[in-house]
Amino acid sequence: MRNILFLITAALLTSCATNGDRLPCQTQSDCQDDPNCECWCSQICKYRKKKADDHPFYVDNDPNEKFCYCKQWDYDFYNDNCIEGKKIKEPPGAQ
Repeated sequence: MRNILFLITAALLTSCATNGDRLPCQTQSDCQDDPNCECWCSQICKYRKKKADDHPFYVDNDPNEKFCYCKQWDYDFYNDNCIEGKKIKEPPGAQ
């Protein structure tokens, strides 16, 4: 009986921990089509949920190991913002 209660508790805790957590997009089709995975945003230097004005950009064999960027701009300014900390602002209408 104890083992059954332990297994049920462990299963509930596991489902609560992963419920709602989004994972980074792993493939090109996920990057472009899956609304449930996250892409990299170089403005904040972390993964985030895709927005309506994003243009998801996938990089095969990405040297930064992010693979899916919210926009081409995020890939272009990855080093400037996320490595060198320059905090370059994304211009309106960036693709």
